[in-house]
Amino acid sequence: MIIGGRASLDDAARHLGAVTDGVEISRILQLLNDQPQWPDMMTALVRLADYLDSNDVPIDYRRRRHLDYTNLLPHEHWLDICRRTGTPPGQGRREQIIRCRLFQRISGLPAEAAPGYHKVDEAPFRAETARAAALQTPELAEELDRAARDFLAEHGIHDEPVTWQPPTSLLDGLDLPGPDPARIDIPRLHQLIRQRKNPVQYAARAFDTSVEAIRYVLDEHPAPALPPTKSVASATGTIRRQARQDVPKETFVRLYLDEHQSLNRIAALTGFSRSVLTALANEYGVPLRDGPQDYKPRGTVERDWLIEQYVHHRRTLPDLAQEKGMSTSNMARWARVHEVALRPRGGGSHAAALRISDETAEMPSILKKALTSPYARQRLDRFLWAISYSTMSEAAAALGINQSALVAQINRLERDLGDPLLERAERGRPMKLTPAGQEVATAAQWILQRQLAPPE
Repeated sequence: MIIGGRASLDDAARHLGAVTDGVEISRILQLLNDQPQWPDMMTALVRLADYLDSNDVPIDYRRRRHLDYTNLLPHEHWLDICRRTGTPPGQGRREQIIRCRLFQRISGLPAEAAPGYHKVDEAPFRAETARAAALQTPELAEELDRAARDFLAEHGIHDEPVTWQPPTSLLDGLDLPGPDPARIDIPRLHQLIRQRKNPVQYAARAFDTSVEAIRYVLDEHPAPALPPTKSVASATGTIRRQARQDVPKETFVRLYLDEHQSLNRIAALTGFSRSVLTALANEYGVPLRDGPQDYKPRGTVERDWLIEQYVHHRRTLPDLAQEKGMSTSNMARWARVHEVALRPRGGGSHAAALRISDETAEMPSILKKALTSPYARQRLDRFLWAISYSTMSEAAAALGINQSALVAQINRLERDLGDPLLERAERGRPMKLTPAGQEVATAAQWILQRQLAPPE
């Protein structure tokens, strides 16, 4: 911005989004001037300025610096990416680092300028950032790039790549300070990065370079995950992750429920075995058909009729489907559309499902979407329990359950209701209710008080 122009250092700083100032830029330029390679560094800067003047830059970084990054990579999206890629989600710090790095990649601003970044000691932040670089795989990098593209599209930016840089050939023939990432043997780096407790630091020593150079190379060329072991469990997990990517829930529902394709037919189309597809169906909550049937065009099922026949008269889905001239799976689809809880197998669960359906009609409207299964009340009770604690770990310990189980139940409740209920605890700040969470808590307290009230 300052080469061949009239912009002052303060003007240049303001264009960079106020992450620095003219005094700091002046100090850095003076330090650079003391370097023996300063003439070549000036040549590189002039070449870069000339290139930018004569070539179209595909990214409007000034526009990107003014975007609202508050909702970049929401917590649920991060957990979903971890499930699809087999990435350990880690604690809150790792998620924050990933979000800060994604912010940096999109905006061009320092990671520390990301919304929600909490000032911490620089050394722990850098160490966790290095671990995140080593953790990244090509699959995770692809998912994060997709998240970045979706974020840009949400802000009306459809015609820009996620990142861009001028050609490195601009630096040819120049003696520049610092390590050259191009000299790092990428296959050997990938081999080293999966074998040590502190792999980035170890690789930096092995290549006689800096941690920053290793991180840069890993950002551009993520290390593949270790190949699965020969155990059946590991192989199955790898295949299942691939199946989730290639056959997401919406695709499975379209093929199996909407188009009435058989599992064998879907297996032929996708290349995954019937057993893998069966596991996917269970994971997605899609009821499987009992066997081949002659499917007829869908009819319309009224909610009142379905509740009367299925809930009160306790008729089976196949019986109702036969009466309506449709498949059992189609009748199950109508049950989901009308939010009628399906009866699971087992006497206790059967009674619980019926009780849930009867109780739902009397519940506050804000809770009806969530109270559709025998375990919904447990999720609601545990949500009420958790909000009196500062963190999920404290609440889980008081309940005597694993933290991941409590988090999964809260996440399911939020997904059923369609709104986040809790702002998760972060460094120095306890978790707290969102506005939607406050409404749900009030309604749940009403239910609890009603249960405890003496009978009339």
